[in-house]
Amino acid sequence: MNRLTQFLLNFVLLKRVGQILRDWVQQVQTRLTNIKPFSWEAMLMLSLFSWFVYLLLRGFYAKKFVSVFAWVFLIIGSDWGLMKQQVKTWLIGFPFQYGPWITAAIASVALLSNDFIVTSWQGALISWPILAAIFAAYPRFIQPGFKFGLPGAEGRQDIVLLFLISGLFSSWFQFHFLIQDLLGTYPSLLNDSFERSIFVTRFNAPPSDPAVPPDSPKARELLIATEANIRQNLTGKDWIATQQWLSRIKTLDPDLGSQVMASVYGDRLSREQRLWQISADVGMNAANNANLDLILTVRWLGASSRPGGYQLRQTCLVSQVTDQPPPQTFEQMQRQTGFLLTCQNPVAE
Repeated sequence: MNRLTQFLLNFVLLKRVGQILRDWVQQVQTRLTNIKPFSWEAMLMLSLFSWFVYLLLRGFYAKKFVSVFAWVFLIIGSDWGLMKQQVKTWLIGFPFQYGPWITAAIASVALLSNDFIVTSWQGALISWPILAAIFAAYPRFIQPGFKFGLPGAEGRQDIVLLFLISGLFSSWFQFHFLIQDLLGTYPSLLNDSFERSIFVTRFNAPPSDPAVPPDSPKARELLIATEANIRQNLTGKDWIATQQWLSRIKTLDPDLGSQVMASVYGDRLSREQRLWQISADVGMNAANNANLDLILTVRWLGASSRPGGYQLRQTCLVSQVTDQPPPQTFEQMQRQTGFLLTCQNPVAE
């Protein structure tokens, strides 16, 4: 009994599905036969036919040539079919024509795919509002009988407002990509405060005091690398050689800075590297003239929310080591140093 019920159920369902498919095919045939030669449906059919030919072709230039016609027919058909379509939105309170925006999106993708004028998806998004304004404005220049003429004063005012609003949208998109490119080229700017900016807003950021310098992890990383570089250069030197090397550290600043930048950045962010300045200064310790004070400073020379910029300073004490055991091996003798380098916590200024 269960098998018979299942068979009958499957038969009825298959029969029903077959009837639905036959009705759908009949509707499609009816619509295709009713398409007028000069209509937006004909343009879309020409676009579909062009894309079908595009898939059959093998040559690169032949495919490019056919794709141009496919995009043109698709743009004409979509613009023609959506020209009078509009929707009343609760946000703006008046009828909104969404057809030009859809057609402009298709046109932007077409320009991008053919690498014509628009060469990146950022450029496609920036040009989208301008193209939408063009598609929305040109019907106002078409008079009855397919004659071209200037619109009236009210129409010209609407066109000006339309292009101004579209230009504003395009400028917003372009400004967004400009900020993203700037932060990608100079990521250290993200550590600064944007509270006084009217363009850039950082979400979920704790309030900061403008009088307090920003804490830059990259500056701390550069200080750590500078200290490690100095220790490496002084390894194996006795106290006299250490004093001689530190006395010439100002002349070694450019080489020291390039070595530190190479160890921290490598080959990345060459533009940001030029905005960091690393300096070292050596003087006699006030408490003990036998010791030296080594002051390391990392200064940011780029854009900053503080008028005078900011810097990170670290003070180190270099003292002589006298009570170290004699080396037992040649390797210990090479690593043994006659100094002790003690650094305090960095201070932002």
